[in-house]
Amino acid sequence: MRSISVKNKLLLAVSIVFAFGLGWFSAAFFYAKLYQENLSQEPSSVRSSYFSDRIPEEFVLFTMPKTGTHFMRPFLEHLTGQNSVSYWSKEITFPKNYIYDKKMLSQLMLLPEVVQPYWLNQPIHKNTFISVLDDLLTNNDFIVTHAPFSVEMENTLKQRDCMVFFLIRDPRDWIVSVIKHPAISGVDIFGQPMGDRTFLALDNNQKIDYILNGTATYYSVLETMNMFLAWKKSPISCALRFEALLGPRGGTYSETEQLAELRKIADALYIDISDEELLSIFDESFGVGTVFSKGKAGTWKDYFNEEHKTRFKELMGDMLIELGYEQDYNW
Repeated sequence: MRSISVKNKLLLAVSIVFAFGLGWFSAAFFYAKLYQENLSQEPSSVRSSYFSDRIPEEFVLFTMPKTGTHFMRPFLEHLTGQNSVSYWSKEITFPKNYIYDKKMLSQLMLLPEVVQPYWLNQPIHKNTFISVLDDLLTNNDFIVTHAPFSVEMENTLKQRDCMVFFLIRDPRDWIVSVIKHPAISGVDIFGQPMGDRTFLALDNNQKIDYILNGTATYYSVLETMNMFLAWKKSPISCALRFEALLGPRGGTYSETEQLAELRKIADALYIDISDEELLSIFDESFGVGTVFSKGKAGTWKDYFNEEHKTRFKELMGDMLIELGYEQDYNW
């Protein structure tokens, strides 16, 4: 079992006490600062710059929720022959306490030597997370989680020669996937015990407003993107486009483009494999998992009204262009 040591419990307790002594800062400002100047690059090339001349010692799957985790996880398992362990599983037993106050969370992330292995949980001392990675490496396993970007997490993984696989998705379709999630899983994207009853009681138009604007505890789409998208530029990251991975099944990319994206994964790990084998692994992996949706690109068009589009352009119009999902504001 992977548990937290007494030493690291004390470190965490001291860190939390210290955090309450600091002034409050905006969570949105904290993550937006991390994300500055990271948008203009395309997802990483065949190999990340850090691993251009050597094989990674290990890898992790760090995704933003609702961007294809439950496709990518079995794909990596089939490709590498390794098993995965999810952060939210019972096998990983250190504290996983939800933090409902976004300002408090941003303050805790300013503390030294802490990392956040899961986007809604308390940060932990990096040594605790390292002990989990050590255990997984010994068992030839890899971790799957929704870990937002931080410099401390990036440096921790870099020191281990650990590659990050990260997925990018059209944020408009991400909103729709969040709306659909309760019908698939029974709870909203925050999961238990948070389960936002207010959100669940809304109609779809109101839910889109809720996600666009956020609340005191509910992250907006912009806040969520800013938490994760700095992984896109990280030299240890292999960033992949969700829609390209799905190819014709996603509705916007050809099989040739799909193969090019799938090959990025194999090449990043220095795995020699044929196109036919890659597509076969894709077929085995697609649709696996209890919360996997079809992942069709452009579904947002069936949900967004004119007010939603106007609000989205105000908040994230430039980001959408820089991510490559639109060329201008005329959509």
